[in-house]
Amino acid sequence: MTNNGRIVRLEKVTKEYIMGETTTKALDAVDLEIQKGEFLVILGPSGSGKTTLLNMIAALDSPSRGKIYVDRDEISALSDSQRTKFRAEKIGLVFQFFNLFPALTARENVEIGLALAMKDPDEMRKRSTKYLKMVGMEKHMDKYPSQLSGGEQQRVAVARGLAKEPSILVADEPTGNLDAETGKKVWEMLLQINKELGTTMISVTHQTQMSKIADRGIFLRSGKIAQVVTGG
Repeated sequence: MTNNGRIVRLEKVTKEYIMGETTTKALDAVDLEIQKGEFLVILGPSGSGKTTLLNMIAALDSPSRGKIYVDRDEISALSDSQRTKFRAEKIGLVFQFFNLFPALTARENVEIGLALAMKDPDEMRKRSTKYLKMVGMEKHMDKYPSQLSGGEQQRVAVARGLAKEPSILVADEPTGNLDAETGKKVWEMLLQINKELGTTMISVTHQTQMSKIADRGIFLRSGKIAQVVTGG
């Protein structure tokens, strides 16, 4: 971990979902700080609040109560349009099911992720090529998702997330749709990129062994942080 100070701070963050007369508390007054360059994994059983917490940090959702700061900006106070702009500039996203466009090549899938923040097609081409090479996909840049394995599709998804050169890369179960051996390679790739680029990485996973490999693991239970484990 390259520790250059704090990048994320959550203060008493609570998220409630109301369905009829029932209120479900997905997060319950969570306090959390994340350092620049840290590789943090979020663990816990289904329904513990893992993905909700990740969505809060990525500004994909907003809290019912509490405050969230990223780079000293209070993102919990942003409007929907402001959150969209924040994600385009600061957050790289990687999902469990890749979310690649089937009619676009690997290169085009990375470039489309740059479209909101970058208009120069030559610069987009250079950026997409750089990060596809970084994830070992230089020989597959002109292939379509249907021509790639699951692991290769996830590498393209990671390249797309990194190509914006975001402050934070967030990943929701990035190996959940992969076999064990392929998943291991994806984790190794993410850890290596974290070391090389110093990009802050925050990932939800069910794989508890990642808490020993990442810089830190936090375990959620019933919307609260139940345990913090230092790895590395």
